[in-house]
Amino acid sequence: MKKLLSTVSAAAFMAVAISQPAFADSASDVAQLQKQVELLQQQVERLSSLVEKQSGKIAEQEKSISKVASSSAATKIDNVKISMAPSPKISSTDGRYEFQPFGRVHLDYAFFDDDKKDHGDNANFRRARLGFKGKVDEDWKYTFEMDFAKEDVAFKDISVKYTGLDFADFQVGHFKPYFGMDENQSSNYIQFLERASVSNAFARDEEIGAGFRSGHDNWSVAAGVWNEDGGTDSSATDDEAWTIDGRATFAPLNEKGRVVHLGAGGSYRVPNAGSDNVTFSSKVTGVGANLITTSAITNVDSSQIYNLEAAGAFDSFAAQAEYYIVDVNKQTGIDPSFGGWYAQASYLLTGETRPYDAKIGNFKRIKPSNPFSLKTGGTGAWELLGRVSNVDLNDQGAGVTGGELDDWTLGVNWYVNNNTRFMFNYINADTDNNAVVADDDPQVFTIRAQVDF
Repeated sequence: MKKLLSTVSAAAFMAVAISQPAFADSASDVAQLQKQVELLQQQVERLSSLVEKQSGKIAEQEKSISKVASSSAATKIDNVKISMAPSPKISSTDGRYEFQPFGRVHLDYAFFDDDKKDHGDNANFRRARLGFKGKVDEDWKYTFEMDFAKEDVAFKDISVKYTGLDFADFQVGHFKPYFGMDENQSSNYIQFLERASVSNAFARDEEIGAGFRSGHDNWSVAAGVWNEDGGTDSSATDDEAWTIDGRATFAPLNEKGRVVHLGAGGSYRVPNAGSDNVTFSSKVTGVGANLITTSAITNVDSSQIYNLEAAGAFDSFAAQAEYYIVDVNKQTGIDPSFGGWYAQASYLLTGETRPYDAKIGNFKRIKPSNPFSLKTGGTGAWELLGRVSNVDLNDQGAGVTGGELDDWTLGVNWYVNNNTRFMFNYINADTDNNAVVADDDPQVFTIRAQVDF
């Protein structure tokens, strides 16, 4: 700044000297002009000194502000990291602690083309769940999830998992038994609005239990012991029901876009001592009454259920099937047996493929290559699918005529983005004369708006 002002004053002197040639001939005039220039230079030097002092103060203030900001930022980085994918996730920078809220909303509408029985058309929240999950001291993970569908409250996944061992994870709490591929697929990822009617009949939802899971690049194995649903409160003198469930899977082919899955499972179940009975039933939607049911089969010691799984994904095509066998062991009389199966196939019109996780033996979330957007012209992902299913709850030799249900379903899914989709299913149900309402064959049109985070 000082050099700049000195240069300006010198330039001013030269300009005056050049523009006043008459003074150049007069020594007294030149001396007078020189004196004025010297006074101007002195003023410039004083002004320059003052500017330098002010600049120094400003620099010190900026340095102090920068130091405070840097210290504050370092404190945040050293302790907490926040991300958004797609819900807020708060974690320590060392990765030992985490906390993340999550949830899902499945809003359904069902329209029945009735046959023998009047089934009520309805709109309802099939699922409305909120929860949080996280990590404590690196090796311990927790989940707490509640469902508020139908303006009620129900326990879902409430569990603690230990992950500190390389060969397996151990879990205790309220979670799904390890049995059935369809049942162990998250409802956010299942391709149809409802799981197959045979899965609804023979697999189970969350219950209190303890188990372990292990897996690698092309296999998984899981087993555990379960009690009853967390909302069950039996009498003080009767033992509650308990089960042992296990599942093993193998993927001889597991590449991106190319998967072959094989699996098997078993479930050994002892009924509640206060009733000693079991009931199997099924329907094709998440609402309304059962179409077939055994009612209560009494004097039961135990029951065994076995299933086989097969699935595959080849580029945009995917298929999946399961087969179930049920044996009930009674204290007296003839032991009844039941069975059922389903097979389904799908095709993604927009070129995506169904991702697979061999470590748990299940498919994962479909993510559209071009999420829907009016701004960018993205269409989202579109999927066509079909399924046939059978449940046979008749064993006339054992005196049980619960009915037989055959149904087939056609569907269309629109994956708007990674966390939003719209679903449409058409279901044609066919029951026999042992059904709850004999030969009741309704057709059902169902739609769903879904978002999860």
